[in-house]
Amino acid sequence: MKVLYDQSGVSLLREVDDDGDNSIYTIVLDGGQNLVNDELNSILNEVLDLLEKEQQSNKALIITGKGKFFSNGLDLKVLMKNREEGNKKNEDFWRILARILVMDCRTVAAINGHAFGAGLFLALCCDYRVMRTERGYLNWPELNLGLNLAKGFAEITKAKVTNPRVLREGVLTGKRYTSQDALKDNIIDMKCPIEDLMIRAKEIAMAGLPSSLKLRSFNPESFREMKIELYTDAYRSLTMAKRATPPISKL
Repeated sequence: MKVLYDQSGVSLLREVDDDGDNSIYTIVLDGGQNLVNDELNSILNEVLDLLEKEQQSNKALIITGKGKFFSNGLDLKVLMKNREEGNKKNEDFWRILARILVMDCRTVAAINGHAFGAGLFLALCCDYRVMRTERGYLNWPELNLGLNLAKGFAEITKAKVTNPRVLREGVLTGKRYTSQDALKDNIIDMKCPIEDLMIRAKEIAMAGLPSSLKLRSFNPESFREMKIELYTDAYRSLTMAKRATPPISKL
């Protein structure tokens, strides 16, 4: 496995198969709570830039964390200290989520621990989600914080959680989902013990490689455009909306 990037608790790894034809890239978040702030936004953009420069069509991406947290969400100290500055950081993160949402390959979130707020939205932007058992919750914390979802987070939630009952329960009651609850409600695709987490994530990633799907002709840009077609409202909001955009706005 080759390390392509390693800075400030974020690394990008590349694993190539024996023939050198297929690559699995892994973004590892190892910054404690992995709070979303200016530093993490900047690093994630650097990592995604680097990934997009890799001339490899037969690829997949895994995003995971280390320890107790996948991501504990937005850095609320920054958000509450200066609301205008906090809103800008929020919007910067939406642009990152947009890039991941329509990545030109299969993406898998390997949820190693708690995924609250922005951490949950990061996982939702991936094509597939596998979560460890025994520890960790998924949660929409906005109700508890006295906040609304805001346009970008609301639209990605509706795009990836399509059951009205789960939307109502998750957002309007602030329920904390265990891996068992999340699997039952189709928020995740698989649960497994922590020791198997990366094994299962890689299996899902490998299954989506063009070679595994035996595609006659795979075009990464067309694949990206298909995702935009599937998640149009979410993509528009993540790329165009402001934190203060009214909920009723149609972008």
